[in-house]
Formats: sequence, C-alpha cells, structure tokens
Amino acid sequence: MGQVLASRLRGMTVVTDRGLNLGRLSDLMIDETTGAILSLVIKPAEKGLLDNLPKDDRGMPVISYSSVIAIKELIVVNERVLAIHQMKASTSEVPPVAPSGAAPAGPAAAQGAPAPGTAQAGQTGPAPSG
Repeated sequence: MGQVLASRLRGMTVVTDRGLNLGRLSDLMIDETTGAILSLVIKPAEKGLLDNLPKDDRGMPVISYSSVIAIKELIVVNERVLAIHQMKASTSEVPPVAPSGAAPAGPAAAQGAPAPGTAQAGQTGPAPSG
C-alpha cells in the first residue's frame, strides 16, 4: 500500500468497494509492540449504518484493518469482508472494546479489537509496510 502520514488519515472518507459511504475515519487502533494497524474507528455517515459492528470504548464503530483494500484520496474497504464482520457481531453479543491496558474479552478480540498493549493513533511506533 505504500506510506501515508497518519495526520492525513484523520477525517478521511471511508467507502466500500461498491461505493457505499460508511463515514469518516475518527481514529486508528495500533498495536504498540509491532506498530501494525489493527482497526479503523469510524464516525458513521448515517445513524444506524454501522450498528452491527464492534464498538470502541466511546461507542464508535470499529472496522478491522484486514478489510482495507486501498488508501488514496479515500479509504476503501471490502464490502464482503465488512458484511462478514457485521454478521459475526450481530450473531453474538459484542461488548465494547476494552480501553488501552485492559484485556479484551469474547468475540470482539477476534474481530479486530485491540489486544493488550495496543494504542490509538497519535502515539509513536513504526508504521506497517503492508
């Protein structure tokens, strides 16, 4: 994917590969140990649009970084992968993502929730080359 400054990402529009506007990037969840981006925290374009996704500690929807296809002028996510995450989240009760330093529990950990030792954007660490 190349390199992008984190400061350029905040507020960037997030869309699916089929053109659905999901909202704007609010924050990133980053693994403190590896520097890898784990998840995107999204401010939804419409109320209720992303209700079936896991939430961060502020109640904002979280999209796994594994669903990201491209980052240029927009952040493009794979709609099929997003739908799979929504189905998994809706079939089981997903607690909010644990704040930094607390261990996540249940299905949220398997769906891109931060693992122990993770940080949100704005903290230093190596950028993924992926």
